[in-house]
Amino acid sequence: MTQTTIQYTLKHEFLSEILKLYHAIDLPLHDNDFGPQIYSEFQKFSLVILFRRSKKVLRDFIAELYETKWLSWLDFKQMPSKSVLHNWCKKYTVGFIRQLNRTLLQNETPTLMAVDATGVDAYLRSKHYEKRARLEPKFNKLSIFIDVKNHLIYDHVLQMKPRHDVKSAERIFKRTSLREVKILGDKGYDSEPLHEVAQSKQNRLFAPVRESSRNNPKGWNRRRCTKGDEQYNQRSNVETVFTA
Repeated sequence: MTQTTIQYTLKHEFLSEILKLYHAIDLPLHDNDFGPQIYSEFQKFSLVILFRRSKKVLRDFIAELYETKWLSWLDFKQMPSKSVLHNWCKKYTVGFIRQLNRTLLQNETPTLMAVDATGVDAYLRSKHYEKRARLEPKFNKLSIFIDVKNHLIYDHVLQMKPRHDVKSAERIFKRTSLREVKILGDKGYDSEPLHEVAQSKQNRLFAPVRESSRNNPKGWNRRRCTKGDEQYNQRSNVETVFTA
């Protein structure tokens, strides 16, 4: 009989969650029918998740992995090299991550969301090395869309070049499957067309109006936002997610 599922004696809560997610997206046991099958798809999938979760560079992650029980828990017979793990990371594309995120959140029913952007280090280089080599730090812009109640991330956009926050928010609002939710944003999202994009998906955006010489801003939705919102103080939860 062909094996179609992974059987594990659960030893860690996070391992249990990874296993449930693996079966939910219906990945095969191996990604090749011929040739060596040294690592299972579950082992690859799990190690990439652990690496992303660690927020470390590959070299440090591999070195510290030997000091943990994860190699035993995942039944690794031999440790993958840095280059092998790097190839696994490239295999799981942004599209795959979005599919993973949708599967993880499919049973959630949020009512209050928030959107925000921040700069992230593009290279994760040592600051000491940058200073000695006189290298200029480079930052990309990361926008995230979260449930303010439980801090779950529903979508993200990573921009390699400087662009206005509204552009990223438009992409997020257009592809969301959420309906009838309130979305909180800062003054950077004060845009009547952006309000209209949110409304096209039956959602409502609240963003404080930027200071202007006009007493009455253009746009019905922008004028609505001048009245304030009693839940706006919860928008800061999105900044908590950035620092987590």
